[in-house]
Amino acid sequence: MEIYRATFVARCEVIRGKGQTELDEDGICGLLPSTQSPFIQLLVTDDHAEGILAALLRDARVGRINVFAEAARCAELVRSETQWNADEPTAMIFRDLRVVPGLALPPDLTLRPVRRTDYEPAGGVPLEDAVAAVRREASGTDGPPDMLASYLRSLPPSTRLFCAVDSENAVRATSGCSTFGTEASVFFVNTDPGWRRRGIARTMTATALRAALASGARRASLDSSDAGISTYRTLGFECIGRVTRFRRTRQPDDPAGSLPSTA
Repeated sequence: MEIYRATFVARCEVIRGKGQTELDEDGICGLLPSTQSPFIQLLVTDDHAEGILAALLRDARVGRINVFAEAARCAELVRSETQWNADEPTAMIFRDLRVVPGLALPPDLTLRPVRRTDYEPAGGVPLEDAVAAVRREASGTDGPPDMLASYLRSLPPSTRLFCAVDSENAVRATSGCSTFGTEASVFFVNTDPGWRRRGIARTMTATALRAALASGARRASLDSSDAGISTYRTLGFECIGRVTRFRRTRQPDDPAGSLPSTA
């Protein structure tokens, strides 16, 4: 769990918004909301944090709270607040990115970067095309497409997104990583159902990990669906436990929503 927590803390240091303060207490860490940056982002690792979490929930209006299975009382506390939606992936870690294998896509697919912002080199696949491919097949991507695209654009400059395209330049798979010093987070891994069982997800994940290594990361973490666990294990990831990801995507006076539920 130490690697997972270290990645979360490093990410908070990079994405901290104006006026936000960092929280680092026994069993809980993250970012507290401010007037300028209303999102709360917390990682709860055990029930020592129950009192702190209860106090924070009174003012939490929008954000994310990840709660490990060891913090069962904390999970019930958040679950009792009906505005928080939840899913339960498995947290996984990669201890040494230097051993990530170099893998190749099938010959009928080509690896391309995704052009996330106008500041990135021309020639990448438009972000909207990658987002559309993910939304067609992946669950848990509620909200309008432009919300997800805006969120991905807002991620730190260390973020890299990749896709695999077929001969007609249709996006068939995606992956992404963000690097925070020596820590990295992998996300946005998706494969078109018609192209699965060909090792594509494994290759796309390895691509993201090797990009993180090239950017200075030495370790990585991710949240996996049940279907993805075996693929990540073949690369060298280890399961460290179930985590409940709570999301509150809308403030009470914001019917359009404010926060995508992916990545």
